[in-house]
Amino acid sequence: MTGMISLWKFYRACLPSRNERFLWGVVSVVTLVIVAVNALSILTEAARRGDSLDARTPWITEATSAVFIILLFPLVSWFVRRLTLDAAGMKKAVIAHLGLSIAFSAIHVAGMVGLRKLIFWGFFDSNYSFLDVVWRDALYEYRKDVVTYIMFVSLLYLVQALVRREEALQEDTRQTPDKRLAFKSGSELIWIKPCDFLYAKAAGNYVELYTANAMHLVRLSMTGLERQLADAGVNVIRIHRSFTVNAECILSVKPKSDGDAEVLLQDGSKVPASRRYRAQLSALGG
Repeated sequence: MTGMISLWKFYRACLPSRNERFLWGVVSVVTLVIVAVNALSILTEAARRGDSLDARTPWITEATSAVFIILLFPLVSWFVRRLTLDAAGMKKAVIAHLGLSIAFSAIHVAGMVGLRKLIFWGFFDSNYSFLDVVWRDALYEYRKDVVTYIMFVSLLYLVQALVRREEALQEDTRQTPDKRLAFKSGSELIWIKPCDFLYAKAAGNYVELYTANAMHLVRLSMTGLERQLADAGVNVIRIHRSFTVNAECILSVKPKSDGDAEVLLQDGSKVPASRRYRAQLSALGG
């Protein structure tokens, strides 16, 4: 049990971000689909030729290969995060990936052959033979594995580039020199004056940001938005788990019988306030 926990921690360290873990999941699902397609194709072709083939064999050979492909992806991810493709590190990264692709193929082949030998010995009481002419067959396997390795590396570098782009856009959301705030809305950046902010509503991974004239769907957490507005001098207060408002825009607070309240803003908008956050409104009134 301890070994399994340590192994899981190791793989979490190889895949620290949600994007990398999601990509691993996608790669795993696609690899398993390929296993099914290849195994069924082998069985179909054998039936067409009239060959006698144990129906378990193609499933075993395809699945043992897939197991090590899936297990090696996090290790590739670990190296990709440490080998940058900028001008300074390009040469080093290319040379390193060349060596790593050879190691990737060697581990993949050795692992799947070892597992196949174990399964064939246990289930069929026979020896599994894989390499006839070592250099020729190893080169043949490397030719296939290097394509898989390049695909993994390309996907991971693409995710890195997208994450860096996202971080750069988030950095641009700091206050600009003309006293406006920048926010990412879809693929665009929008700017608003801090004093134009009325209220915001949480919407999953986004925030609906309301001004007197428009609503913008911003990819930002509510806490991040509050921090940014506060840094810009906006007296922003949370009045509900999903709502935060510009305190300077509040006209009235109407209590309800259940302990909650309704907040009326300058533009006529009515925003719910929960009893959990009544203290903030009371302090504002005091």
